[in-house]
Amino acid sequence: MSQHELNTLLELKENPNLSQRSLAHKLDISLGLTNSILKNLISRGWIKAKKDTGRKLLYLITPQGIANVSRLMYTRFQETLHYYHYTKDLLTAYLIKLYQQGEKTVNIYGTGQLAEITYYAGISTPLKLNAIISDDPSKEKFLGHQTISMENFLSQYSSENNLSDQKIIILSTNNPEELTKEINKYKNIPKNIKIINIENVLKNN
Repeated sequence: MSQHELNTLLELKENPNLSQRSLAHKLDISLGLTNSILKNLISRGWIKAKKDTGRKLLYLITPQGIANVSRLMYTRFQETLHYYHYTKDLLTAYLIKLYQQGEKTVNIYGTGQLAEITYYAGISTPLKLNAIISDDPSKEKFLGHQTISMENFLSQYSSENNLSDQKIIILSTNNPEELTKEINKYKNIPKNIKIINIENVLKNN
């Protein structure tokens, strides 16, 4: 079952009165694709079309359709849980190596799912978290920590003395290109900052 098919079933489960056009709008797909999905689901016996007033059709999920939705959602949940633990274990091993190489403190850039996994991976290591950096105004706090904007973070370090003795490690979980661009605005600190692209770490393991 494709993601579009699953989303179609979930929408119809909540509201069988949706027209094809309304369903297409909710799923953000074309009317033609919506029609194709509905025909496919009807042929499988997972939904049935019932005539309502006039020419309007209601699309009702069958017991077989509900059973398949529950099964698939459970499978997706298991896959997500497996991904979480697998990713966390990989990052924990990587961060322990980082500590063994002499690093003591790290910063996390981003507040998405990958940032969350990186945070919990770091807890399992001797590394100390210095800051969680985010330019998302809706994320003033993340996992119980106050976030700091990139501008404020960099301003803080650029104003300190003895920058040549400070090495700043940033674990980037979101848009490292934008991060590098911001850092390059501060001429006195780029050489002291090491950006680690977490996605690349995962790809290379």
